[in-house]
Amino acid sequence: MLIANIEQNGKKRVEKIFVIDAHSHLGTDVDGASMMNPLAPGTGTFDFWSKIQGKIVDDWKKSGNQSFTTVMDNQRINISFSFEGHLFTESLFQELEKLGKRYSEIKEKLKFNKFIDQAVVFPFQDVFRDKIPEALYRASNLNISRFTTRFPFSMKLIGYARVDPMEGDKATKEVKYAREVLGLRGLKLHPRSEGWVEKVTSDKPIPILMEAIRHSMPIIFDTRGKKTIMDISELIRSTRIYLKNKLPQLLPHFKVIIAHFAQGNVGDHEVYNAIVQPNTYGDLSMLHGEGAKNFLIDFRRWFKSNNKYNIDNRDWSEYLLFATDYPYFGEVHAEKLLIQLINKDFFDNGGKIIDTKNILGLNQLKILPEYNLTQMGKFDKNLTTTIIATPPSNHNKINAFNTALIALSNLIAENKIDIKNILLEFNQNWSELNDNILLTTFKPTTTTEIPLYLNNFISNRIFLLAPLKYYMSMNKFGNKYFTPEVRNFFSNIFRNYYVAKDVKEVEKGLTQIFI
Repeated sequence: MLIANIEQNGKKRVEKIFVIDAHSHLGTDVDGASMMNPLAPGTGTFDFWSKIQGKIVDDWKKSGNQSFTTVMDNQRINISFSFEGHLFTESLFQELEKLGKRYSEIKEKLKFNKFIDQAVVFPFQDVFRDKIPEALYRASNLNISRFTTRFPFSMKLIGYARVDPMEGDKATKEVKYAREVLGLRGLKLHPRSEGWVEKVTSDKPIPILMEAIRHSMPIIFDTRGKKTIMDISELIRSTRIYLKNKLPQLLPHFKVIIAHFAQGNVGDHEVYNAIVQPNTYGDLSMLHGEGAKNFLIDFRRWFKSNNKYNIDNRDWSEYLLFATDYPYFGEVHAEKLLIQLINKDFFDNGGKIIDTKNILGLNQLKILPEYNLTQMGKFDKNLTTTIIATPPSNHNKINAFNTALIALSNLIAENKIDIKNILLEFNQNWSELNDNILLTTFKPTTTTEIPLYLNNFISNRIFLLAPLKYYMSMNKFGNKYFTPEVRNFFSNIFRNYYVAKDVKEVEKGLTQIFI
């Protein structure tokens, strides 16, 4: 995460900024590009993140832009940036390293990266994409699923599927399969490489879009050139009109990302208007350096001067996603984009911390299906909540949070629990993360998924590990106020509970869930 330490009017606060690369690849492309192992030394995704962080640190040393004074809302403000790993993920990897068993190497692989938290990954035009007959990209989608829905990559990678709409019904069924069976969370479409760039505005993509919308999957279109951008914009507009008239309940689940839109189009207001419409986002991959700086200034000014907020009740930064297009573009491009979102010039020209937060990861989180559809368990078995209770901190005992982490790491290392994905919880609204999370867990020998809610109920003294039944769901905005809904949620959690005071007792409680 990126940490912003802010001092204003004698008051200090800390902003935690979750960082997601919204555009990267896994597989082997027919053009020779390849990324088959995120852990590969030097070339893997994780080392790529470390190199980006190193480049940013080098820039800070040269420019002095790690800390600076700027003016925000007509007030002087001091900002200082640093990096900090996400508390749960970082702590879990640390406990696994201490064990020296399975996955003990992950902490070492990530030791130079505390900045980028996650990345969206999807298939190339893979050389092996057609090896399974059900759909052109079935083999590629399986490859993405194997990486992104199993620990430890599930903590760091967000998997999207890919299909070719020209396959018709096979492609539509593949979208459904990718979400419901493979656990993929978005959809990549590439009109140019699959040869349907002239059919973007035809009826062919519509069934694909509709299937993705039914599953609340974000849809990212690759683009090359202004015409494709404008055609995709028209497709979005016509699909929105159809949904509004025929299926209005699905409209909030229609989310399209137009990739690479800004590169070569700085100052092109037709392209800006293509992005600034409901249901639409643009990723900033390929943009870097002075081009990135000029775009951010120009896009914001155009947006504000034309009162574009009224289009969709979103501010200018709520349309944009940080993206790298790795491995096609490396750490130099990525750093030269990122630095333009966190330097003094950005804030001197009207940028705010919330803008940085939106672009670097919050917008990407908001459009994932799990934050738009209710997340519930699919079982009715009475499972027990483990309540970890430890006395007030003393030097001889570990606290409740660490007790939970050690127990989980033991069970993961022993292959008794696997993690499919991690969801974050916020305080009241999207502006502030808290430390509670929801893990989609499963026993490696079964396919039964159990949502496991982790709540630091009384900081470091009482910690909850609560399996959620089919009628229970996590509130993404937390449980700060004891509303009737919150009371009901905790009443259900505490209906069956087990009190644990040490690691062995926690393991015993968790093991009962996964029998």
